[in-house]
Amino acid sequence: MADRAEQDPREAVWIARVIAHDDHEAFGELVALHQSAVRRFLLRLTSNDPSRADDLAQDTFLKAYRHIRSFQARGRFLSWMFRIAWQLFVTEVRGRHGIAEVALPDEIRAHDDAGQRVADARTFDQMMDMLRPDERAAIVLHYRHELTHPEIAEILEMPLGTVKSLLRRAHTRLREAHGIR
Repeated sequence: MADRAEQDPREAVWIARVIAHDDHEAFGELVALHQSAVRRFLLRLTSNDPSRADDLAQDTFLKAYRHIRSFQARGRFLSWMFRIAWQLFVTEVRGRHGIAEVALPDEIRAHDDAGQRVADARTFDQMMDMLRPDERAAIVLHYRHELTHPEIAEILEMPLGTVKSLLRRAHTRLREAHGIR
């Protein structure tokens, strides 16, 4: 489920080809490599709205192509893509004043008396509505994509302490909403 796989060694070659030769085929390889992760991230943020997620993913890759020269290879290319996707999502949310959804980590999911996981979409949606978009993004990046706190801080363009606080606050709110102490 996680996207924490080793970085593809061909990625740096493809990036260099795009920068040096405006190589559309090389950029197509980058898109093929990362489109699933970027789209899943955006699906979580957009309440699993495939149309919105696809539009935002397309905008993410277009912006990445136009600005690929600004990628400095200090971090992972996928993290850079997540940052672009997050910025586009925030801009879109500000325009529509919507609220996004993300999946809960297993330890926060609802369980019945026998300890079995319970799928209650209404409760889930209501619980997620309590989180701010930045808290939701931090949860998705950390639990779904297994990014480190420093990587999340870079993507969300926030101090490391803020990211840790977002995750802690989101956990607390979700646990309290479900009666877990």
